[in-house]
Amino acid sequence: MNFDMNRTWSQGVALVQANWQLLAVIAGIFLLIPGMLMYVAFPDLMTGLQGNPDPDRLAAMFGEVAGSLVIYVIFAVIFQMIGYTAMIALMGADRPTVGEALRLGAQCLPTLIGVLLLMILAYIAIGIALVIVTGLVSAVVGLIGGGALAAVLGVIIAIAMMVVMLYVSVRFCLTTPVVALEGQRNPVAAVKRSWTLTGSHSRRIFGFFALLFIAYLVISLLIGAVAGLLASAFGGGSATNIVLGLTNGAMGAVVAMILCGLLVSMYQQLAGSGSESLSKTFD
Repeated sequence: MNFDMNRTWSQGVALVQANWQLLAVIAGIFLLIPGMLMYVAFPDLMTGLQGNPDPDRLAAMFGEVAGSLVIYVIFAVIFQMIGYTAMIALMGADRPTVGEALRLGAQCLPTLIGVLLLMILAYIAIGIALVIVTGLVSAVVGLIGGGALAAVLGVIIAIAMMVVMLYVSVRFCLTTPVVALEGQRNPVAAVKRSWTLTGSHSRRIFGFFALLFIAYLVISLLIGAVAGLLASAFGGGSATNIVLGLTNGAMGAVVAMILCGLLVSMYQQLAGSGSESLSKTFD
């Protein structure tokens, strides 16, 4: 089945609209609250990221909280995995309750952690391969006296590395729907299934996500500017952090709901279960 951007968007939004109250509960707990807590746990760092921060000062702040920040991010990612999986399950054909969806999210957690580790290993392998290629090419070009050419080739290879990583991300994008909706608990098999589903559609899927990212970037900049003005009215302190945390957390929750709806729609379309599953969702 061909990948249709318009169909993916319209059905994904329809899924979110049909389940928005339940999705909002899950997104609020698993996305909004962790987003707000970032501003409570690391107020100086988060406010320092606003505007045009001084790189040296920012690096110093990161250094001061590096250990606790890493621990928080790890737990937040694991916590959010459960939320994402539950929201995807909630919009699937089986129509679970919120409690059932959350239990499913917890049950899928080991598989999703395995998938995450596989992705990290894949990115590391890609990075190592391209670094080796870059080093060899730069060495050869340097020997023949092409220092400027070596620098240009280094930039080209760095761009190629980003493209390859984005390509891999696109091919992995349906892993969570496969785990949640097909009951696949083997991380390798889940990744293979996502790779098969995205197949020849990877370029169109990449274009779809690129358009979504551009729209998200524009909207987030506008909302961030408004939130910054509101926060500045409080003159700093905890009130400012609460405003910024609430704004960013709410935006993250809404984006997560829409993303999950789009992933379910994309999965149903490429797996050939779109019409039947969507009709069950609205029954």
